[in-house]
Amino acid sequence: MKRICASFLAWLVMLPVVSAANWTLLPARCNDVDIQLHDQVIEIHTTGSDPFIVGELSDIGSDDAVLQFDYFCVSGIKQVELFLGRPRLGDTPLSLPAIPVAETWQTYIAPVQLDPLRHGDPAQRILRIDLGRKAGVRIQLRNIHTRAKTAQERDRDAKKQQLRQQKIVRAERIENYLSQSFPTRIDSVVVDQDSITISSSSVPDTLTASDLQIVECPPWQSMGQSAEPRIVDVPIQLGENRATVVVPRFEGPRDRLQSGWRLSRPTAGQSSFLTARTFASEIDVVGDNHSPHRAVPANQKGLGGIAMYGPIDELRELGVTAITVNIAITAFVKDSPGQGRIQIPTSGEPVYFDAVALAHYDRVMNWARKNNVVVSAIILIPTPRAGKDTSPLVHPEHDGGIYTMPDLTTARGTDIYAFVLGEIARRYSNTDAAPGGITNWIAHNEIDFHTVWTNMGLQPRAIVTESYYRSMRIIHNAARQYNPHARVFASLTHHFNVPEDGLWRQLSGREVIQSLQRYSVMEGDFAWGVAYHPYPQNLFAAVPWNDTRISDDFETPLITIQNLDVFGRFMQQESMRDSSGAVRPVLFSEQGFHTDSYDVDAQDRQAAALLYAMKKVRAMPMVESFHYHRWIDHPREGGLMVGLRTLPSKTEPHGKRKRGWYVYKSIGTEQEEQVSKDLPTP
Repeated sequence: MKRICASFLAWLVMLPVVSAANWTLLPARCNDVDIQLHDQVIEIHTTGSDPFIVGELSDIGSDDAVLQFDYFCVSGIKQVELFLGRPRLGDTPLSLPAIPVAETWQTYIAPVQLDPLRHGDPAQRILRIDLGRKAGVRIQLRNIHTRAKTAQERDRDAKKQQLRQQKIVRAERIENYLSQSFPTRIDSVVVDQDSITISSSSVPDTLTASDLQIVECPPWQSMGQSAEPRIVDVPIQLGENRATVVVPRFEGPRDRLQSGWRLSRPTAGQSSFLTARTFASEIDVVGDNHSPHRAVPANQKGLGGIAMYGPIDELRELGVTAITVNIAITAFVKDSPGQGRIQIPTSGEPVYFDAVALAHYDRVMNWARKNNVVVSAIILIPTPRAGKDTSPLVHPEHDGGIYTMPDLTTARGTDIYAFVLGEIARRYSNTDAAPGGITNWIAHNEIDFHTVWTNMGLQPRAIVTESYYRSMRIIHNAARQYNPHARVFASLTHHFNVPEDGLWRQLSGREVIQSLQRYSVMEGDFAWGVAYHPYPQNLFAAVPWNDTRISDDFETPLITIQNLDVFGRFMQQESMRDSSGAVRPVLFSEQGFHTDSYDVDAQDRQAAALLYAMKKVRAMPMVESFHYHRWIDHPREGGLMVGLRTLPSKTEPHGKRKRGWYVYKSIGTEQEEQVSKDLPTP
């Protein structure tokens, strides 16, 4: 019999059983785990190389079943396996999908064929779940159960393989497009108030104007689709191997600002494209309500997720000069008219933009303006709650997660998305005048973990990155028509190189950046940068300088605070620079350091981590801001305590200042050395 942890045995007699649906935990049969119970949550710390939990099924249920539970696990678990009954020598377990990284509560659902595990005993009800092969893993579980597949799940499984193949074909089309070279290129797409002028060079002198046509690529059209070309019937001017086309900006009420353009040659009833798709390179600014210069923070100290709660004026005391603000844009879209609502020009049922809802953000934007604090807005589309109507902004294939990708698959969804962004950009175009301005636009959250943070369902990497790129282009163009200094940033976790496993659950951060660069070179550059999240390897790490899953080269699995220089070298490569040769801008837009308690040692470690991080960031002038996450500890972050202040309480509604608060304040000042004295060092 395998040894169960001594600490587990010590309190085993006091441990109540935990039931969830048809599965009941049997603590005495578990192995290589320490277990704690919080209400109906099972918190597990693996303590050896063979961790598993065991429970009894009250009903074996249908053989065509699924195993389901909710979980929170910042490291994820590979090699998840299932045994039914007491394992015998030579038994082969049922291999299950890996438990993905989850930095918030997620639902795990895996199909299970129970009949082969019964060993001929239909009454066998003991279900064992093996949780990898490593000690030191922390996972929280709740609501563990098996159940029969729903009719919807059975239908979905029947169509799954067919749909998967269709997606593979679409992804291959995208990759084939990106690998093509074209005989001609579009040099500029200039968008004026009423027209769009498209200019192309290197047009073969054998071609006449009648040999050419201009094709519109609307923003809802993926390069993975096979679609009829949208030929725009306008004259094409030729001269000295150049072609110039002027297209009306508006087609009825529809604005072509967001469209791409291609030159093609009609051949045997089809179009032969002479150029890649090319988007707006210059946009005429509407009005003069914008600053004459781009707002630049006075230092690299920032804070993330700021709203008008807490003693916000202490941000000045901390020396913070940049903040991120979360903007959940579904709040602006309504299905009925009302005061302050503007009908959005699109097809289908009428839909309205609620301008009144912008007032929610005016206070924080105006506070930032008055205090010379640069604002980076994070554009988010929350996943609809069960039973709630789905917003037209939500991607139609989303299957969970915290946020979704916008619906860029239909003209209606894309029209609404672009209009909402345009109205927000119009309101916050000027950092020098009330109600303030947005300088940087962060596209969604952590696209490389798209199944959780920017969900569009399971998709091949090429489809996710192409959709994300189009979303970034739309944000960029919507903002630039009102603020010529606006920039858009790609949001990424600390996972830099992630092998393709065929499950379509996670991207590689490096691959996302390289894909954006490929599109920029091919389809015309735009003002984009990277909003990176260099958390420690384990979000619960005591200090950020003991990571082991890192290296000092571009093949590193992770880029954390410890090996930030790798990221700097990567972005400084000639192949990664913008069209002018400049290094693309970088925000470290979310990272924090955990205090496992509020005692002196834990607070000293967090303060030391802050100092360590900021010294590294100071050596990277390409990093505009280091947005620390978070200001105040939050009770619903899965046990993470990364705030500069403790958890709120009745006597301290905004928490108490930790030592890290004082160290962060001192960084970059004459008091830094004194305030940081005696802190732990690597």
